Amino acid sequence: SIYFFLFFTDTRSLYGASFLGLDKYLEQRERTRQQFTGSKGDPQIAVSNGTVATNLRFDIFTEDLKHVVCLCEDKEEDIDLVIRMMKRFNQQNKELRFGTFVFGPVALRLFYHLRKPDIVVQVLKDEELDGFFDQFSSYQIAMDLLFKEQRYQDALDVFASIQNKQLYGTKYPRECMVLALASCYKLNTRQHYEYAVRLVQEARSVGALVLRKGLAFAAALAINHNEPKVAMELLALTAQLNYITVLNLRMMALADLDRLEDVFLTLRSIVHQDVPVHVNGRSFFLPRKVMKVEQSLERLGDKEKAHIFEQMKRALKENNHLSEKSLDELLCQPLQQRPFNRDRD
Repeated sequence: SIYFFLFFTDTRSLYGASFLGLDKYLEQRERTRQQFTGSKGDPQIAVSNGTVATNLRFDIFTEDLKHVVCLCEDKEEDIDLVIRMMKRFNQQNKELRFGTFVFGPVALRLFYHLRKPDIVVQVLKDEELDGFFDQFSSYQIAMDLLFKEQRYQDALDVFASIQNKQLYGTKYPRECMVLALASCYKLNTRQHYEYAVRLVQEARSVGALVLRKGLAFAAALAINHNEPKVAMELLALTAQLNYITVLNLRMMALADLDRLEDVFLTLRSIVHQDVPVHVNGRSFFLPRKVMKVEQSLERLGDKEKAHIFEQMKRALKENNHLSEKSLDELLCQPLQQRPFNRDRD
């Protein structure tokens, strides 16, 4: 299908189509287009000929906006009408509201589908749409699109705005935290490293859960900035120690600290299958981890340990445990599972 090609093959997106609800949006989009297709085979959409709602002096009903959000094409006039209808609908809802359906996530799925990061930044800042996007899923969709488009600082700016709003009483929504830490990792400056560490510390201090994927980004950033001790402390915050990312990052940090005995202990346990590893049948030791161990061996000048490591590498290779993937590929692999329905209040 179209959405499989668009979203499942682009590893720059941190969350897969089903996680963001994009698959269901595209299915609904196709059903709506079929519903409004005329005899000539072209969708008779509200955006082009006014069959649903173009007169913004009147009330915009829920069904009107549902249709237009699904029928909008990548045309300036289409997008402009959708935004004007969103503003009118939002104004109505502030005066009198019925039902529980919220449009923030649906509208952002449209802009995600059309790949309009500038529009996303614009509507999130628009005062006439205040409250329209007050759902965690809206901010997650927005930040994921910005991450996908390599707009990492914009993603962090969006995260700052959700922190200021403190939706549902928290400054640290889990999935948005992951995207913020991932953006810091991609920007890879000392300033963003310090911000990422501070963000994790602040979240933990108020009892907020930082997901393993977010901790992995923060730990990788610490390793990039020659802070292996900090990386070890960050990785210690997750109970999921046997995941590929955590194992590789932990051994990279240990190698940077020249703690090769600890590295070898982990390698032996995996070679002898004493430790279950969540790999789904895939190779899981990265070239960068091997390189860091070799660099540590060179610093130490320990020929005996070098010989032991060569034996371990052979054993890992024979058991298909060595991977050609980069650390970045592993960290940025999209999450695909579908969460519970977040398009309700």
